Amino acid sequence: MNKILLHIPHFATKVPKFFWKDVCVKKEIINQFINDITDTDTNKLFGANKYEKIQFGFSRVFCDVEKFADDSVETMSKFGMGVVYNKTNHGVQFRQVNEDYKQYILDNYYYPYHNQLDAKVQNMLNDENKVIIIDCHSFSKDIIMFDKKKNNLPDICIGFNGTMDKLSKLAVDYFSKLGYNVKTNYPYDGSIIPNSILKKPNKNILSVMLEINKEIYLYNKDRLKKLKNEINEFLKFIEKNKFD
Repeated sequence: MNKILLHIPHFATKVPKFFWKDVCVKKEIINQFINDITDTDTNKLFGANKYEKIQFGFSRVFCDVEKFADDSVETMSKFGMGVVYNKTNHGVQFRQVNEDYKQYILDNYYYPYHNQLDAKVQNMLNDENKVIIIDCHSFSKDIIMFDKKKNNLPDICIGFNGTMDKLSKLAVDYFSKLGYNVKTNYPYDGSIIPNSILKKPNKNILSVMLEINKEIYLYNKDRLKKLKNEINEFLKFIEKNKFD
């Protein structure tokens, strides 16, 4: 049996008290931004209790653990939405980020989270199984920054790194057969890779991103429950599958 790790980085809305110290716009603007950009209820959609999880307990507006720490290699940093945000998705600057502030967040939140991710993955590895990381997200057309990515949005986006592998193909086939409109790497692409694997690739660690369009679940509890059950069945399916 494969081991499954549910990575849920963007479901939380809280920020530490010190976050507000140097914010230079009305609090209501930031709260709306947090509400808009949060992957709402992904902790419920991907809430299967039998699987290992890692969740970041603070809003991505405070610290986005899926961004590169180095702004020079993080595409979104030029829009003020790197590992530490200083602008909203509408381009409103809400703080100045100095190096001391950023380094404090990296040292006390970002790096500890990634160390925990690395440790969980390594602890799950053995010679008889694959570790499959499910990168759990949702999206809304309202927070997509680039107009070219607002057209023909799918119900579910399957994200992967490089070329499509068996895991991502199984995900596409599974949700397509359920009647969902599925696209790959659109409007978002890639899937989380633990830092330890970036340094030393391991064929026994697989990763796929599931991005769920909020429109298909957020405003309907029955749909959320149905989708949660379908995701659970997918997890059971890949748990038993062979990935050679």
